[in-house]
Amino acid sequence: MDWFVNNLGTIIVSLLLAAVVALIVVNHIRKKKQGKSTCGCGCADCPMKKKCDHNS
Repeated sequence: MDWFVNNLGTIIVSLLLAAVVALIVVNHIRKKKQGKSTCGCGCADCPMKKKCDHNS
């Protein structure tokens, strides 16, 4: 129990960071399923636009 109390701050921060990362991943997956760009800049000027699955 002492270990848990002594590391409570680290545990809370770690859980918050894990939640933020999970939300980012879920957002990217949803955008990918909707056929939207996941990089945030669009595909018009992207040098890799021919490599995207939704542009073929």
